Amino acid sequence: MIDGKQKVLAIAAHISYLFFGVGYVLVPLAIYLFYDKKDDFVAGHAKQALIVQVIFGVIGTIVAVLTALLIGVLLWPIVFILGAIWFCCSIYACFKVINEQEYHYPLLGRFM
Repeated sequence: MIDGKQKVLAIAAHISYLFFGVGYVLVPLAIYLFYDKKDDFVAGHAKQALIVQVIFGVIGTIVAVLTALLIGVLLWPIVFILGAIWFCCSIYACFKVINEQEYHYPLLGRFM
């Protein structure tokens, strides 16, 4: 049985980018590191969230550098669409957590 604390931690890992700004990678990383051996449910959700948030951090950095070169402006619509998909998937992941189910982001699957 999954208790309330586990659900809150798993949800925090998925939506930390909404509240913690730059710490959007640090929150799921900390949750994953502290719960890796203790709780598979929380660690699994934190790992999925961490991977996706790192990927979007890298994509954002690349687009920011290319924007400085005026090439990245062409990539803004793609980044916007990917960001909207990321947002929808993270909200859906929160519903999965509430229902005590496992969730894997699209394209990542059971990657990790």
